[in-house]
Amino acid sequence: MKKILCLIIILPSLIACNKNDDRLKEKTTLESEYATTSQLRVENENLADKAEKMEQDLTKRHRFYKAIKGSYEGDISTNQGTFNIRITLTPSLAPIPVNRTRQLEEIVSDLNNLSLNAQVIQWDPNNTNSAVGCRMSGIRPDIIKGELAISTESCPNLYLIKITERGFFSSATENAEVAARVANEILNGDIFEVDSISGQVQPSTNASIFKFVANKVQE
Repeated sequence: MKKILCLIIILPSLIACNKNDDRLKEKTTLESEYATTSQLRVENENLADKAEKMEQDLTKRHRFYKAIKGSYEGDISTNQGTFNIRITLTPSLAPIPVNRTRQLEEIVSDLNNLSLNAQVIQWDPNNTNSAVGCRMSGIRPDIIKGELAISTESCPNLYLIKITERGFFSSATENAEVAARVANEILNGDIFEVDSISGQVQPSTNASIFKFVANKVQE
């Protein structure tokens, strides 16, 4: 009889313990699921924020590349005479309107592949058949400073270029200040086209440096 009474007393306790264990497990599971859901939400928000910032950066770069796109013509005075120069710049990618939130990989791909292609031609104005030139791809301008460099094995010269305003050409410091200001106006959407560039030509065969200004040719 005592054993039966003990079992009767212990059994409810065991049932109560099992119920408590089940509730504890359920609570732990719910807390774990909530923590996982919260973590995923935070990660998704961080990715969305990162994607938005990268899209904004890409938009600014497209804006700058579109503004600088085109052909510029000017002349260079050298110790061998005056030569004409034409520099043509074209973006490798055009902006594509997208009416959806893009994946991070898509934006990264555009940022990695967006660059400038350049063609440089120089010739004697008295003899157009004397033209020499070169091409280069993968140029990544400094969109903050408004500068770019054209340098490749196929080009005998190094071309250091700054964006500027038509008719402006002064000291290196002032040219740099104007280039940065014009670049800032482009990125802010205040102006939409670069109408002039200034630059230096550094030949590979001697230590001379020749300066030039080239204005955009309206097509």
